[in-house]
Amino acid sequence: MRNTTRLILAAGITLLTLPLAAQTVATGDSRSVTQPSTPSSCQTLSAQFTSSAVDVNTPTTTDDTSRIQSALSACANTGKAVVLAASGSNNAFLAGELTIETDEALVVNSGVTLYANNSVNSDKEFINIPNSNTGIYGPGAIDGRANVHTFSATPRLVQTTNASNFVSYNITLQNAAHPNLYIEGGNGATIWNTTINTSPTQANADGIDIDSITNVTVNQSNITAGDDGIAVKTNSGPASNITVENTNVFGTHGLSIGSQTFHGVTNILFNNNYIYGKTSGGTASTDANAINIKTDPECGGLVQQVTYENTCIRYAKHLIIVNAEYGSCSGTAGTPQFKNIIVNGAKSENSVSGAYETFAGYNSSNLAQIYLANISLDNVTQNGDEYATIFLDNVGSLSPSGTDVTKYPAARRSSSNFNHTWAHPAAQPYRATG
Repeated sequence: MRNTTRLILAAGITLLTLPLAAQTVATGDSRSVTQPSTPSSCQTLSAQFTSSAVDVNTPTTTDDTSRIQSALSACANTGKAVVLAASGSNNAFLAGELTIETDEALVVNSGVTLYANNSVNSDKEFINIPNSNTGIYGPGAIDGRANVHTFSATPRLVQTTNASNFVSYNITLQNAAHPNLYIEGGNGATIWNTTINTSPTQANADGIDIDSITNVTVNQSNITAGDDGIAVKTNSGPASNITVENTNVFGTHGLSIGSQTFHGVTNILFNNNYIYGKTSGGTASTDANAINIKTDPECGGLVQQVTYENTCIRYAKHLIIVNAEYGSCSGTAGTPQFKNIIVNGAKSENSVSGAYETFAGYNSSNLAQIYLANISLDNVTQNGDEYATIFLDNVGSLSPSGTDVTKYPAARRSSSNFNHTWAHPAAQPYRATG
């Protein structure tokens, strides 16, 4: 069903010509990215616990922190991995905060789980990665244990800081108390075949945060989380050249930009993704967003060259959101600006009661510039549209309207070239009322 739907969407894409206001389609990650491979072993450690013994509210105070960290220190700068392996019926490791050193990786073998112990509550993260040429690999799991223990603080499960050339491959991250994978700073990150499985009711437990970094690819991943499935933001620097493709999100707050955008967001490509407003088990998202671009004057900035292409949406409420007045957020105050925001190829089904779209720029001097094409939504209710210039082609009955909302119909000509150009035609636009 997933591939079939995408073929239908792709077949509807045509070359659009609106010669006065050409848009720039996002290209995403500037690197040539291929499927990673798991590094060879530097040291292999054997499990001394079972999952049933440590995946409880108060596990043993004896853990594996020192021996795992000692192995990581010994294997730094080798280009190889510390491997966590099962030993007979023992299939679990329990540890406090661990630091992955330069030019090495951590591999969790099949059937093995690395659990965070309760002491992580006093740390900023469980897995700390402040170094480059690093990675986490499966096919085992890293587990924050927020499903069995209530953490009073907000430790992130995996945190990278200025760690260029980071890889997350073929691994499961689960039960995080706060964000599952937080990537901040650096140049180059590849997240491939990564499964995130944290309850959609776990507050602020984003799936993947991509913050202040250039050149990132997320591919062939599946994400269930308690906040944004993926969020691109700019807390410490600009974010640019990011690709999210062939990925499914379940029960999350959507595929998002923001809310912190004050350092600038540029060239973000979302391509061939599926967004479900509930989990595979039927648990609904606490805020069922789908396509979600959000910021606010308290943390706003320039968001430009963002493309969502071939997006399938089910069981969502907020189908397409572009909102410069998202609400209170922390950061540096700035003017929200949206330029070259493109949604080309989107289909929604089984939307929940009260579903709607919002297209809202900041003010009459900072109009949102939005291009919509080849869109089929099962609910076209509008909510809060304002301050936007919107170019439309093949969008059914979708009709944004509000204060300073101007709509331009597209002049269409068929083409087999899926690269498309927009601008408004010589004819006068029609202006929405209300």
